[in-house]
Amino acid sequence: MTAKSANVVQSDVIDIVSRMQRVESELSPAEQQVLKAVRVDFEATTRMTIAELAKAADVSQPTVTRFCRSIGSASFADFKINLATTLTVAAAYLQPDRQFDDDAGHLAQSIMSRAINAMRDALNGLDTDAVTRAIAALSNARRVDIYGQGGGSASLVEDAKLRLFRIGLPVSAYIDGHQQRMSAATLSKGDVVIAISNSGRSKAVAEAVQIASSFGATTIALTRPDTPVAEGATILIPIVIAEDENVLAPTPSRYAHMMVIDTIAAGVASERGAQAREILRRVRYTVASIGIAIPAPSTDPTILMKTIKPHE
Repeated sequence: MTAKSANVVQSDVIDIVSRMQRVESELSPAEQQVLKAVRVDFEATTRMTIAELAKAADVSQPTVTRFCRSIGSASFADFKINLATTLTVAAAYLQPDRQFDDDAGHLAQSIMSRAINAMRDALNGLDTDAVTRAIAALSNARRVDIYGQGGGSASLVEDAKLRLFRIGLPVSAYIDGHQQRMSAATLSKGDVVIAISNSGRSKAVAEAVQIASSFGATTIALTRPDTPVAEGATILIPIVIAEDENVLAPTPSRYAHMMVIDTIAAGVASERGAQAREILRRVRYTVASIGIAIPAPSTDPTILMKTIKPHE
């Protein structure tokens, strides 16, 4: 290995926990057993010998070595150093105070750890210049239309609409491909599109973004770079999160997109200042008043007689 390649490997695996998550689907079944054993207790792993970790994972010592190399570490010793370094700066986010000994607890830890890792990865790779431009465009938008398709993106589209209309933006959301095209055809300069796509390869969304751009609208894409949706966007906010091979588990990229959407919404609210605060005040008051019941007129004859004044 050359000095140059060694430096690349070292910089790539400083956050060894994120690295393990990204390559998990590429590991062999035996290596995944090692990963599972490591996740039980990150801190304890840094104090284990290779023999102890092999025993905990029920694999051979050479398998542990292969696991370390698969995640970018030169050796087991190098892996422990990288893991200890990660824990030093992020232990609070990786290991909860509570230790679980039941299946539901381990499941919760797995799902929530992936969510935390996804948000951290999104923050580390966030293009703040693109976010700044997106906030500026939305703050002055005459109209905002949001596009997305599929289970994850569709729910994010609705969430983004909820975030933005509460601060006074005229916003609509479309998850149907035909409606997205029709919406895009009615836009012009001063209007803004937000396209949300984890894969970046939704044909309908990509075409709608291109149509909107052709009519002068500013198009913001929250998606993977070098994809059809990204290529048609005026402003690209790249989000690249490794997905879980377990189809029964929620996709961690959803949490990363939500974080970016919330960041943009908070920025727009700040830019709109007093106007956004007044809209939020109205929304909060209106929603809070739902729980206050106004008594209906009584139909009890006795009460009615007491409230009716005799003619004078």
